[in-house]
Amino acid sequence: MRGYCASALILLATIARGQAPVPTFTSDRVLPFDSARQTPLAPGMLITLFGQDLGPERGCEGQADTRRTETPNPGLTRERFINTLIYPAEVCDVQVFVGDKPAGLLYVQAKQINFKVPQDVPLEGAALIRVVFQNRSSVPIRVPLGLELPKLSVEGAARVGSPVWIDVAMPYGWEDVLYPVSSFPTDFGCNELEVRQNGIALAPIAFTSLTGRAGPGNGCGNDLSISGHPVAHQGRLPLHLQYRFEKPGVYEVRYTRKRRISSPDVLLRSEWTRIEILAAQPSPRTAPSQDPAEILRDVLPNLLGFPDKPSLDILSEYLYDPDEHLRSYAAMGLGYWPGKEVEDRIAQLIRTKGPSDVIVHLGVPLASDLIDPMLPYLRSDDAALLRGSILGISRLLGKRDALPAGAEARTETAVIAAINHIVGTADSQTLNYFAELFGALPGEASRNALWDFVERGVARGQSLTAISWRKDPRDLPRLAELLVAPATGDPRTSGAPALPYALRNAYGEAALPYLESALKASSDASVQAACARELVLAGRSTGFAFIGQAIEQNRPDKRELIEFLRGRFPELRGADEAAILAFAKQRSN
Repeated sequence: MRGYCASALILLATIARGQAPVPTFTSDRVLPFDSARQTPLAPGMLITLFGQDLGPERGCEGQADTRRTETPNPGLTRERFINTLIYPAEVCDVQVFVGDKPAGLLYVQAKQINFKVPQDVPLEGAALIRVVFQNRSSVPIRVPLGLELPKLSVEGAARVGSPVWIDVAMPYGWEDVLYPVSSFPTDFGCNELEVRQNGIALAPIAFTSLTGRAGPGNGCGNDLSISGHPVAHQGRLPLHLQYRFEKPGVYEVRYTRKRRISSPDVLLRSEWTRIEILAAQPSPRTAPSQDPAEILRDVLPNLLGFPDKPSLDILSEYLYDPDEHLRSYAAMGLGYWPGKEVEDRIAQLIRTKGPSDVIVHLGVPLASDLIDPMLPYLRSDDAALLRGSILGISRLLGKRDALPAGAEARTETAVIAAINHIVGTADSQTLNYFAELFGALPGEASRNALWDFVERGVARGQSLTAISWRKDPRDLPRLAELLVAPATGDPRTSGAPALPYALRNAYGEAALPYLESALKASSDASVQAACARELVLAGRSTGFAFIGQAIEQNRPDKRELIEFLRGRFPELRGADEAAILAFAKQRSN
């Protein structure tokens, strides 16, 4: 009220003197750029200020100095390029001061100013903002300073034995949290939630990764979304998938955003926030939605974390869903159930519904007698079942000594009979798996089928590799001929760059003369480089000589070959090009 009175007195005084009115505005009209939500002012933040008589009637723009940027405030954990641009402190007789510090001006006009908060303002407290136009100053208006923190709340009523979702309201300028970020239910990306009760931290749920992995590694994950469907339920995380609440009471939860999953660097952290978990209220587990985006972001996460039979029954149906995202997420979700229960359920499903690709791709043991129930699905029109049968059969052939009597012969017969169907319907990845399967079958018919794939350009690269796995001496000269075939870009001639590794790995010393011949005769630079690498690994001087010539002739693959030598020989790590060339020449003698 006192500020309003002072502003009114200044306005009356200027009118009485016949001068133009002074600039006027209020604190609730100082807003982040492109937002109607008030927030504390932080260093480098872009702000829009609305008021009266702030500048000229016709707007003026302030141009950034593109040759320079300013140093971000050291207290900031994240700074975007636009926040470091340097804008003029005066535009069309207008200035803005945050405390005693001039702000950079992007745009000025009678009713609006866009400005950038100076980098050296404090990260806490408050500051007086004033606008000066043609040497007439507004009344200073107090605004808060600082870094806004995330705010947490519980979505709906949180109960023991029920899903607990935490809504995360991110500060201005930060994207909403999204879940899921991958097929792993416990993977929150760079988002972290902690829970404590009476100051004692709760231990996370013991979740079993059925693939040996738990998330996207060092990255932050990607939003796992379904094309053509809007992203539902933004800004929340399923707390119940990382912590189990076994009794009602008051708990506290804290949110942290890290720079990377494996990094201790914290970009943003909320206060500890009180939540209440109510007593259990039993309710049936259902899956009412038919929308795949809703299923992925709500229905499936609500089923997990509670390893009971009703949830497992519903989850099992999604292991056969047409959408691969739903199948994969459901398969990873099996890690909440005891291992023996999962193993028994998968065996039951294979026998009754077929070998879905996501379940046979898990590391869950498969009983050897499941190979016969998988064979009919080699002719399936369902892509998931077709791929699953190929993957499952390949896995079981890896322990052929435990197979039922005659199973290997029955398998080869079924696989050969299904060739036309699979080649005519399967996608490229499934065809690669199909070629791998032939590599595990020892019969002559399978060998002929692989060579037929090579001639037809069907999964050619994988087919060539699968032929080498068989280690049949008859195949070595024929495979070696492909190393010197012209590179035409035709699918029937692809796969040759992978052959040098496959040949040396399968045939050992017997392959080296063929690699040396290809090093000289091949017209494909990638094949030559691959041969050189394998010859170096075998200690052959011809490989070193080729790399030395590549360095001297400045071949396009020179840098790649230099890095290969650095990685292979510890004494070359950190060595410059001249030293590596000398090393290659010495070994070529």
